[in-house]
Amino acid sequence: MRPKLRPLEITPIEHNGDELWLMRDQQGLAADVALPRVFGPLLSLFDGTRDVAEIVTAFQMRGGEELPVEFVENFIRQLDEALLLDSPHFVQHRRDLMSAWNDSPTRPAAFAGLSYPADPDDLRELLNELFADSREIVPSRTLLAPPDARVRGVVVPHIDFGRGGEVEALAYRPLLREQFDTLVVFGIAHSGIEYPFCATSKDYETPLGVCRTDREFVAALQERVGPRLKAEQWAHKNEHSIEFVAVFLQHLQNLQSPSIVPILCGGFFRELQSGRSPLGNPTIAEFVDALRDVTQHWEASGKRVGFVVSVDLAHVGSQFGDDTPLTPQRLADIESQDLEFLHAFAEGDLDGVHQTLARDGNARNVDAHPAAWTVLAAFPALRGQLLHYKQAHTPAQNIVVSMAAMSLFEPAN
Repeated sequence: MRPKLRPLEITPIEHNGDELWLMRDQQGLAADVALPRVFGPLLSLFDGTRDVAEIVTAFQMRGGEELPVEFVENFIRQLDEALLLDSPHFVQHRRDLMSAWNDSPTRPAAFAGLSYPADPDDLRELLNELFADSREIVPSRTLLAPPDARVRGVVVPHIDFGRGGEVEALAYRPLLREQFDTLVVFGIAHSGIEYPFCATSKDYETPLGVCRTDREFVAALQERVGPRLKAEQWAHKNEHSIEFVAVFLQHLQNLQSPSIVPILCGGFFRELQSGRSPLGNPTIAEFVDALRDVTQHWEASGKRVGFVVSVDLAHVGSQFGDDTPLTPQRLADIESQDLEFLHAFAEGDLDGVHQTLARDGNARNVDAHPAAWTVLAAFPALRGQLLHYKQAHTPAQNIVVSMAAMSLFEPAN
């Protein structure tokens, strides 16, 4: 066997004074595993090119001690049992899980009891507190919507509730006076997808109730772009960016009835690196046209369609591969660049939404790009009102994640 680690998020952590590597599977196929950091040099050899004897030799050549073959074999066995290796055992496990997932009509809540309370009463209490906290936020006075504007949706963060829940609560306020039949929810596929957009027909379960999916809308989209739209729907299983939206929608009485269209967006990486408009990519352009056509068809039949764009902004710091200190000046620069992006979005400047990030290859790791660009490309009349901007800065870990709440509206004719 030539052991090969699967693609994992590996983060250094400390626990009870011990220095560990936290190995996390963003696809949700394996449980989190923490290993002592002393195993790092050994793990680096698990790239699928060496058998056990070659691993032992390479470890010694890199200055390590002589490892017994039995120790390495046992270590490999434990990693394989934990589903951390790309192996026949893992392939069968994934096949079994996907079969069960595909047969289920619903998408179970993946983060209940982890990112938020699983108990409905405790969850309602937390959400009520977040809405109370949101009332203390002084709204932005820039990019104001005209008083007769028609609200079409919101931009909401999907950061954990502890760091940005009050901003998430604030973002939903513009929807509380509106009535929709369908809400198209754009999330981000943090674990990655090949086709740029990934929908599912599964209803989203939450501790507060089930968000029904508009299966007819999804089917109409799929009819226009083909089966690839749902081919990677496994990405929804352990993705929080739409689940957090479903939780808030089920908490708000007048937002419980609309069905949702859950769409995860991948990154437009080639377009960000080249600077070329995503409209030049036939695959992206085809989806934009399909989304516009289906939405217009739904509204022509008397249904009102709205949009929830679930995104964060900058992800900068040590967790994201950049150990440069986050000084006050650097945080101010990040804010200035974020606001430039938000202003372009609010003004309906589609090229600006792309170019403000493409000019440096999206160095700030703004995950909002594909969802924000897509909704504006499909509906160029949309404009935005910035409600609040926030940076969740953790100095001890040299991390900052920024976010914003915005309302989306169409100016009155």
